[in-house]
Amino acid sequence: MKTPILLKVLQMSATKNNPDYKKIASIKGDAGFTILELLVVVIMLGILASIAAPGWLGFINRQRVRTVNDRVFQSLRTAQSEAKRTKRDVTIVFNNNTSTPPVDPPTVAINGNTQQLNAQGEIKPGTIALRTNAPAPSANSITFDYQGNVNQLPLDPSSPNGHRFVATVSVSGGGAKQCVFVETLIGGMRTAEGNDCPTLP
Repeated sequence: MKTPILLKVLQMSATKNNPDYKKIASIKGDAGFTILELLVVVIMLGILASIAAPGWLGFINRQRVRTVNDRVFQSLRTAQSEAKRTKRDVTIVFNNNTSTPPVDPPTVAINGNTQQLNAQGEIKPGTIALRTNAPAPSANSITFDYQGNVNQLPLDPSSPNGHRFVATVSVSGGGAKQCVFVETLIGGMRTAEGNDCPTLP
């Protein structure tokens, strides 16, 4: 019976020490965010997102270009290896959005076996442009003979020796750019990026 009286005494002493006891209890029960605070946080997140978005888009575009360029390089290497293995000529044809009919995303055909250069559907149509400097009648193609050599390289004024096959991969509408060169008649290849890649029509 004495316990409830003791509790009542302790409660009264607590309220006497703090005259605003009821106001503080009421404020603690209504704790939360005001609409103004939420609005400020949303605006700050929007500003941060607008700063980060162009950098993220540039990164994604560079990754797309790198992926397609790697596939172009591997396709050329595969065609050269296939020519050596089978001891016969192998022609590789790049079909792109300047081909007739246009192909988007680009594809590559090695002796009629066509593969898409879109990383299993991860690269959507209209995002990547592929160009080569091979003129008609063998536009967008190059042939390796039974030794893996190239019989004829296209004319390229920007090349030190005047002839080389160039396949350039870039973001549609400009931006990141990478390329693959077949520079010698024995089929020597290398890659480059940015300003080291020629601008192709």
